[in-house]
Amino acid sequence: YLMGTELEIDAICDGEDILIPGIMEHIERTGIHSGDSIAVYPAWNVSDSLINRIIECSKKLAIALNTKGLVNIQYIAYHDEIYVIEVNPRSSRTIPYISKVTGVPMVDLATKCMLGEKLKDMGYGTGLYRNSPYVAVKVPVFSFEKLIGVDNHLGPEMKSTGEVLAVSNSLEESLYKGLTAAGYKLGKKGGVFITVRDSDKGEIPQTAKMFADLGFKIYATNGTAKVLHEHGIDAEVVAKIHENEDNNTLTLIESGKIAYVISTSSKGRIPTRDSVKIRRKTVEWNIPCLTSIDTANAIAASIRSKYTESTTEIVDINNMRTEKQTFEFTKMQGCGNDYIYFNCFDQRIDNPEGLALNLSDRHFGIGGDGVILICRSKVADAKMRMFNLDGSEGKMCGNGIRCVAKFMRDNGIVDKDEMTIETLSGIMTVSLIRHYGEVSGATVNMGKAILAPHLVPVELEPDENGRVVDRKVNIAGNDYNITCVSMGNPHAVVFMNNVDSFDIDKVGPEFEHDKIFPERVNAEFIKVIDDHTLKMRVWERGSGETWACGTGACAAAVAAVLNGFCKKDEEISVILKGGTLKIRYTDEAVYLTGDAVTVFSGHIVM
Repeated sequence: YLMGTELEIDAICDGEDILIPGIMEHIERTGIHSGDSIAVYPAWNVSDSLINRIIECSKKLAIALNTKGLVNIQYIAYHDEIYVIEVNPRSSRTIPYISKVTGVPMVDLATKCMLGEKLKDMGYGTGLYRNSPYVAVKVPVFSFEKLIGVDNHLGPEMKSTGEVLAVSNSLEESLYKGLTAAGYKLGKKGGVFITVRDSDKGEIPQTAKMFADLGFKIYATNGTAKVLHEHGIDAEVVAKIHENEDNNTLTLIESGKIAYVISTSSKGRIPTRDSVKIRRKTVEWNIPCLTSIDTANAIAASIRSKYTESTTEIVDINNMRTEKQTFEFTKMQGCGNDYIYFNCFDQRIDNPEGLALNLSDRHFGIGGDGVILICRSKVADAKMRMFNLDGSEGKMCGNGIRCVAKFMRDNGIVDKDEMTIETLSGIMTVSLIRHYGEVSGATVNMGKAILAPHLVPVELEPDENGRVVDRKVNIAGNDYNITCVSMGNPHAVVFMNNVDSFDIDKVGPEFEHDKIFPERVNAEFIKVIDDHTLKMRVWERGSGETWACGTGACAAAVAAVLNGFCKKDEEISVILKGGTLKIRYTDEAVYLTGDAVTVFSGHIVM
């Protein structure tokens, strides 16, 4: 059979014309039953010329069969040609799925056609209906754990026992929602065991690399491992069942090291085959077993998208949008710490967590360290909400709040140069700085530095002064002396001689996720230049290394005073990758001064 892209339509025919609410595309190529495939609406890999041919062919087929009512047609798209798999002059189980997503009441319209009415008179038009603003994914649900001895390898014979529908603005988000709802445990660490048939060995290196790039350890049988090694992918060879009784593919699965199994080797009902034993073992251990390269690629893409249950949009399926939304944004930066700002006085953002994931990517989005919403407040001039690269919400952003103040003044939201802004860390006072009449920066009263360990929070005992200062701790097997400060966000400050060549990409995540920091932590690595100058690199929780961190610079200055490197009540310059911030630490508050720059404004359709 042709291993092409499988496309599927559900249409309504009145005997003379048809209405196609939408075209679905299967993730898995032909060879897997449509009921067992992940189906995506709208089709994303099909050219307009091919779509026009599908519309034309579908109309001819439905009319030739003298269809009045519903018809389901499945196609293969292969080398810019389409082939018909089957035409079913009946309803399919994707009818309610497509009806809900597109808003076309397919059963009602089909019933009217059966009673003699014409599509052109029903108000929905003919041909291909307009695309919904959403991307919808249908994911099959299987019950292999209840069927003893059944091989879970997918093929032309349907094995799914149900399906779920996921709806969102993007394919990646819908995939995550659908896979999770269908029962897939989308683990983000561990091992991936791979064993594939010869026909898949040309494609498996790219799939394996996707998982390896995500931090998974790759295991493979000898033949598959050889191919992976030829493509520069490190894979640990695992013996087949008959080759080693004590250390083989089954014992590896039982070891708990494996998060996913990719097995496309020979299928069949013979329980004695190694491939069948492996796949059945994954059922027993509740490990996702992916028997198609396409499914494996979809899983990897979903993990790479970094969506979690807390960053996906909740779509009211009874009140779905009919059009895509247009959002106005402004890109701003303070000391190189750049965010995408949305004025929520004038527009509503329902899923800022997902927006941060989508738009902050510097290759596929607008690019930034996250998203900041400027909202109305009942207790201040405005409220700031900040979301990191991973969609998590931060309590405070010293560089961001200066930009919020500039935005408000420049756009007429306030008509004063001193204002209050509500944050999750309290209400902050911001005083604007002007240069030749233009707002160029601001000084922020960041409030008092918080030093009590349980308030930072850090799970360490306080010293005699109730603080954690210059405390030796072990992080991932290495000793560091840390000083812990909260400036609305938790910070661990480390003083060292050389910050420029320091491997922050390795050590930063180790600090962020260490068990002594229950809410994760921002880690600052500091070189003292003199008694009023510090050089800093920062790892921010949820974002990684950034070019600047306002709360981090404040924490660094406080820590420098507590460790005797600098003096209280004097201005301290903190040099970062994006520029220099000025900090003054007093008993009453910590004051942060820096620039605020508008980069560009625009709009995005989602």
